[in-house]
Amino acid sequence: MPPLINPRHLFRALLFSLAGLRRAFAAEQAFRHEVILLPVIIVALALLRPGLGWSAGLLAAWLLVMALELLNSAIEEAFNLISPDYNIKVKYGKDMASGAIFVGLCINGLLWIAMLVDVFW
Repeated sequence: MPPLINPRHLFRALLFSLAGLRRAFAAEQAFRHEVILLPVIIVALALLRPGLGWSAGLLAAWLLVMALELLNSAIEEAFNLISPDYNIKVKYGKDMASGAIFVGLCINGLLWIAMLVDVFW
């Protein structure tokens, strides 16, 4: 029976994940923007001190946007392999993945508004 936890597998998975993050940072401007905004968000939360729940929720919501951006980029890479020529169905798929990021950004906006109301009113 194989061990319950395989350290070699975990290490290789970590390397693949880091390679994906490096590729996204190098190739995707939107992901770079999201990475740059992460410390800005952390500093804003440190200054506003909204509480642990708000801080954790807002950080998690932003990390979710970054995760959606990674998925969007992966979908675009796959679609470009499947159909390098213009294809309306590929466009629809890319637009829907982009729409998921937009929804994530809307969630972040609503959470920030709610937190600011909670902190200042």
